[in-house]
Amino acid sequence: MLFSAIAGFTRPALISLVAGGVLLACVPTQTQLSATRISASTRECRDLADSSAACFFRNSPVRLEQRVIRLPGRALEFRPIAEPLEFVDGSGRDWVAPKATLTDGASIPKVFIPIVGDPRAREFINAAAVHDAFCGVGNEEGAAYHSRTWQETHRVFYDSLIVGGTEPVRAKVMFAAVWLGGPRWEVHDRRETRAESPLPGAVLQSGMREARDYIERSDPTMPQLIGYLSWLEWDMGRRGTRGRGPQAAVVTEALPEPPPAPEVPAVPEAPVVNGQGPADML
Repeated sequence: MLFSAIAGFTRPALISLVAGGVLLACVPTQTQLSATRISASTRECRDLADSSAACFFRNSPVRLEQRVIRLPGRALEFRPIAEPLEFVDGSGRDWVAPKATLTDGASIPKVFIPIVGDPRAREFINAAAVHDAFCGVGNEEGAAYHSRTWQETHRVFYDSLIVGGTEPVRAKVMFAAVWLGGPRWEVHDRRETRAESPLPGAVLQSGMREARDYIERSDPTMPQLIGYLSWLEWDMGRRGTRGRGPQAAVVTEALPEPPPAPEVPAVPEAPVVNGQGPADML
């Protein structure tokens, strides 16, 4: 899913964690955890005065059709967008929500709404429409669907919230909710690797409260926040697998690679006996 660039985990580092008493769960492959495409942009969105890194919408605000569409298992009403909506990120890349993209105006996973609050305010609708085009239910046949990585797609949700006028701390809390509980997929594969987090709802809500408190207390930069969420998701996975028996394997397959644990003591070097180290004794 991500984090190799953030975590920088190598085999010796993993060995150090084990030696330091940290329990490591089963983790996906490095391909699945690729961190080379975490951000929607390699540059942060800045003020429009700095046009080289400005983020903006075209054809905003999003225009919705009057007809209402209901999808099975979904409590909220969906409406198609009447005209394409385009977001340009800090690297000048276009993110286009095509005409007829379905949106319910709420990209936040339902399990987090009691913590994050109702996400359907006017300032969120543009961001939700773009996000829905790339991963929202009902848009599986759309041209944009899963055409970018899940990491990029969730990150651009934050960028577009900021451009839409959402206060930065609030936008980071909403981003954390989507990152922790939202869908994940392989690029150009219409099948999702997960539609939602496999962790128990109580564990997810506990972790989301911790993320919200961390953001409100520290107001981290986005790289700091992504690194924190990397660690938090791994830790949530550990909590979620306790006492689950054989079913724990299902959950641990979805865990990210754990980031470096703070203050983990290094593995002490093997003693040298009579001028010989371990390799000399083999």
